[in-house]
Amino acid sequence: MYGRFVGLDIGKRDVKASLIKRGLRDIQLLQTIRIEKSVITESQPHYLSNIFTEYSLPKGDIAVSLSEDPTSVRVIKLPFSDSKKIDQVYGFELENISTFDPGEKIHGYHLVKNDTGSEALVCVFEKEDVGQLLEVFNSDGIDPKVVTYTPVAFGALNELLEGARPLVLVDIGDDELSFTLFDETGMKRVRSSRKPMQLFMENLCSLFGISRDEFGFSKEEFSRLSGEDLKESFRPVLSEIKKTVHFFETELKEEIRTILVSGSLSQPAGLCDLLKNEFGRDVKKLFIPDLGVDNSPVYAKSYALALYGSSLKGGYLNFRKDDFKYAGMDHELRKVFMAPAVLLAVLILLFIYNNASRYLELKKEVNILETQISEVVKETFPDVKVIPRPVEYMESKVSELREKLNMIEGVQGASTPLEVLRNISTMLPESMKVTLNDVRFENGNNVKIQGVCDSYQEVTEIEEALSKSEIFETVTRNQTGNTVNGKTKFEISLVLKPQV
Repeated sequence: MYGRFVGLDIGKRDVKASLIKRGLRDIQLLQTIRIEKSVITESQPHYLSNIFTEYSLPKGDIAVSLSEDPTSVRVIKLPFSDSKKIDQVYGFELENISTFDPGEKIHGYHLVKNDTGSEALVCVFEKEDVGQLLEVFNSDGIDPKVVTYTPVAFGALNELLEGARPLVLVDIGDDELSFTLFDETGMKRVRSSRKPMQLFMENLCSLFGISRDEFGFSKEEFSRLSGEDLKESFRPVLSEIKKTVHFFETELKEEIRTILVSGSLSQPAGLCDLLKNEFGRDVKKLFIPDLGVDNSPVYAKSYALALYGSSLKGGYLNFRKDDFKYAGMDHELRKVFMAPAVLLAVLILLFIYNNASRYLELKKEVNILETQISEVVKETFPDVKVIPRPVEYMESKVSELREKLNMIEGVQGASTPLEVLRNISTMLPESMKVTLNDVRFENGNNVKIQGVCDSYQEVTEIEEALSKSEIFETVTRNQTGNTVNGKTKFEISLVLKPQV
């Protein structure tokens, strides 16, 4: 989807947005926006609309993620990777392996290709989750084009991730813990959980002696966490990460080598060291060049949503389907292509007009020339009454004359056909009765002669006689044989010497 596109991350405490511009060859980050919900008062019920208006953001070219836990995340293995075929069959496969009726839910998949076929990462949600989300946006005049699942959207960061693979990207948001597994080919598995984050926030606020509503997610607050306090409050999160890493390793049958951390709650100093000591793996903060060191963990989710949504195609997960199908207009796409399309149309019209005018002029000139050529042909060949194509007729006559001239014209220092025939006649022994049935000139300097004589011995004598000629470079006997009347037939190839 070319043009501007927004990835929108709505958390408990703030709203973050990444605005990108996708061109034909590259992607440009235009802006990152972060609005604390604390500055939004009750007098601003349509605060999202105000944000989009203030920052001139497109209200349709948007990707958001569902804020609830999925009902189910399944992996369906398939022997083919055509998304159109998968659209037709994955619902039946989901029904066979589910304990619920897929028809009562909303589900979609992200296609993961492999050497033997593909895997569909099928994500199932309650229809109410999508309906309520869209109702909130639509009330503010916003109609997201893409509604997806957070860990799947992080798959769009595949080419930007640094670290030995397989690796796991762990996004620690203020309300959700997301896991995305990558191997050398890209995203392989996804998972998310909310309960550990709730327990973590309870531990954190208990440690600080404040209520959850009073916690501001600031660096100053996180700076108070260190050592055992950090480890103790993070224990539910550590347990969930450990469980998920083990699950992914079982799926891959390979050890996870790198853990990347992002999210608004990945800021405490010493968190990476804590995870390194806990899991014995390389752990580091996520870094995205366009966002920079400080902003990469904070805007990772909104940036991933923008990339994923703007590159949406067959096999990508989007819950804007069925009852929730997107029906808006691609305003940004129209902006990108409108001016070039109009210009192209004008150029095509000018091209057609110019060529049509030139064609009519040339046709008139051709008619005049054909009339003049017809008169010349009639004067030259008065015996011919009807000449439907005077140009072709004249060319054929000229070609005939040229061939005759080539046969009889003797050019000094050159081996003309007439000269070759004369030389063959001279070199053959006078006492020998030889009949030449065919003499063919090929490619300018090759001659083939076919004839009949009395015996094989005479064929040898003919070959030796022609070899003594000054105009032949090589003389080669191709074949000999007997005729019905007892004579000997032969074919000899001659190659003329290059002209000096």
